[in-house]
Amino acid sequence: MEKCYSTDNENFCHTELGDVLDALDCEGRLQVGTVYYEGDSQPLTVPKLLRADLVLEQADEAGYDLIGEAWDNPFAVSNSAMEELQELLNGWAAKHVDVGHYFEIVGKTRELRVTEADLPANTQVERQP
Repeated sequence: MEKCYSTDNENFCHTELGDVLDALDCEGRLQVGTVYYEGDSQPLTVPKLLRADLVLEQADEAGYDLIGEAWDNPFAVSNSAMEELQELLNGWAAKHVDVGHYFEIVGKTRELRVTEADLPANTQVERQP
């Protein structure tokens, strides 16, 4: 598990504490007491995004929309057939898609505050009310 950081508890786009402190500095908010957020993260994987069960469900819904009640869900397949499709989707994605630079938050995020120790040595310390 790795850590990631955010200035707004929504966009966790910083992978190092120094990056979030730099972002706060660029926003003119790097001062003792300013809130930022830390979260535990893990790499995003293709099977979390490109899921065989959802692809098959979407295909059945499209068939129902075209045919109506006569549609009898032919995409409702066995678990082994679904696993086979997932393997095909994973192989296709490995060849054509890169999600390696994305990550997902695991668990709850933590609210932290900038401390004096976080500030560069030559920064004038300004306290937030």
